[in-house]
Amino acid sequence: MKDVPAYYWKFLWEWEGTAYENDPDDPGGATKFGIDQRSHPNVDIRHLTEAKAKDIYRKDYWRKIKGGDLPEPLNVVVMDIAVNNGSGRAAKWLQELVGTTPDGVIGPITVAASQRTGPMDVISLLDRREDFYRAIAKGRMAKFLKGWLNRNNALRKLTVNA
Repeated sequence: MKDVPAYYWKFLWEWEGTAYENDPDDPGGATKFGIDQRSHPNVDIRHLTEAKAKDIYRKDYWRKIKGGDLPEPLNVVVMDIAVNNGSGRAAKWLQELVGTTPDGVIGPITVAASQRTGPMDVISLLDRREDFYRAIAKGRMAKFLKGWLNRNNALRKLTVNA
């Protein structure tokens, strides 16, 4: 199985940051390397190392979305959706895109169907994500919209316009 591409780590650290943060408006609570306390209650976020963060990303995101089996750059886009929007949502969006049952668990049928995707499918996923961001940017979450859209556009440049 292929590992997370090195260029994605660079992208992820640029957007998630590598420092400890605790924004009171972030529903995930304290974060470091993008790993949040709410999703990882047994992790000492303040003392999290880059190596441990990468292990968490591989286990909780990359393996769940079958990133090593999906074609590149689709795997990178699905990974970033999983990281920022949830692995279940990422799986369902991929499954809907490739025409398989959207059950939220990527299996061999979805992996096989994903092999027929191309650049327009990557664009479609990124467009869907943008629509999702716009829909959830209400109340205290509105302050995050510009950053979410910038991240999505940066991912578009990285994976489609490279």
